[in-house]
Amino acid sequence: MTTDKPLRRKRWIQGAGLLLTLVVAGAVVTTLRAPAADEPADGRWIAVQVSPLVHQIGLVGKIEPQRTIILTAPFDGNVRAIDVEQGQRVESGQTLLQMDPGLLEIQLRDALSAQLKARRAVQELQDWKNSPQVSRAQRTLRSAQMTVGNSERKLNESQKLFERGIIPRNELQDLQQQLQSQRIDLTAAEGDLQQALDQGKGEYRQIADMELTNATVKYEALKALLDGRNVVAPFAGIVVPAPGSSGPQNASSNNSAPVQTGSRVTQGQILFGLANIEQLKIVSKVSELDINQLHQGQSVEILGDGFDGERLSGSVDIVSSLALPNDAPGGSAQFPVTLSIPKLTLEQLQRVRLGMSARLTIVTYRNDQAIVLPAAAIQHDAKGMVVDYREAAGQPVKRVPVKTGQATPDGVEVFGLQPGFVRLAQ
Repeated sequence: MTTDKPLRRKRWIQGAGLLLTLVVAGAVVTTLRAPAADEPADGRWIAVQVSPLVHQIGLVGKIEPQRTIILTAPFDGNVRAIDVEQGQRVESGQTLLQMDPGLLEIQLRDALSAQLKARRAVQELQDWKNSPQVSRAQRTLRSAQMTVGNSERKLNESQKLFERGIIPRNELQDLQQQLQSQRIDLTAAEGDLQQALDQGKGEYRQIADMELTNATVKYEALKALLDGRNVVAPFAGIVVPAPGSSGPQNASSNNSAPVQTGSRVTQGQILFGLANIEQLKIVSKVSELDINQLHQGQSVEILGDGFDGERLSGSVDIVSSLALPNDAPGGSAQFPVTLSIPKLTLEQLQRVRLGMSARLTIVTYRNDQAIVLPAAAIQHDAKGMVVDYREAAGQPVKRVPVKTGQATPDGVEVFGLQPGFVRLAQ
């Protein structure tokens, strides 16, 4: 029994040593057959994948109305009432100012009187043959014709009596002279009738038509002015000061004085401005280093401290080609840029106000399927730029021509390549 225990122990030690030898040998064989995929024996390879590439420019601007109009006095007169104040928000069609139409109503009545007279003159010319002037000329002509006819018959009778020696020659001669004078009057009556008839046509008719047209246009214009005696807002906006009203007033000009109730104004005099809030814009400026990266239509993200929590979107509208004046010697040129904002909701308009500052982020470049490689992966040969590429570890190596795009901190954007592995130059 004592002899069997050392024998069993010796056999156990030999079996454990053999098992350990097999494990070590297997590990060595596995290591030799399976090298790391990202570090093959023929150089350093890196994996490339598609990822979004976005370039942005940050600016600061100020919110302004897309359009500001100047409202003027519709006619000469006094201001009856002002219904708004500067800075007040108004809706489309709301009455802003009321004019006293007293003086205009007097002019309107005069214009209506002139129009009625001109219309009556045209109507008379349309039936001019029956007008009093023509009728009077016709009566004068008929009277002259009757007188001449009677004198001719009397002269014929006197001629027969003279031939028979009943009346003397001087009486016959008197009748002849009388007939000659009456014939002259007949000719004049015929001329008067023709002149009267001519007054109903030609230039006389044309003049009457033009006078009626002028009188009608004047009346309609004054009537339109009277209809606009209340100045209303053509769109929803903010009442802003009239240009020059806040500056030094010129004693020789009433246009520089602020308009008040009872003020005397002339037609076209500036009353106040109205800034359109239905469409807003942002005005900013960009350095000459970045100006060529901007173009119309680029998307813009808008944030602001005054409307914190409200994220607006917009687009680049105008990129100026003229730099702003810069008195600093050697300073970088700045170019104005205008960004448009889509129509805001009523809730947004309660927070976004004119004059607020805004932080702008302009996307100058975007590629959601970009591939970016380190510069060491791009090589040059006779055909241009190429990379050593393979789809997966263990696959054949191909030299693929590529084109470069945007530069990034991680490398260079390339086109013409698919996801896989590229080799870095030694």
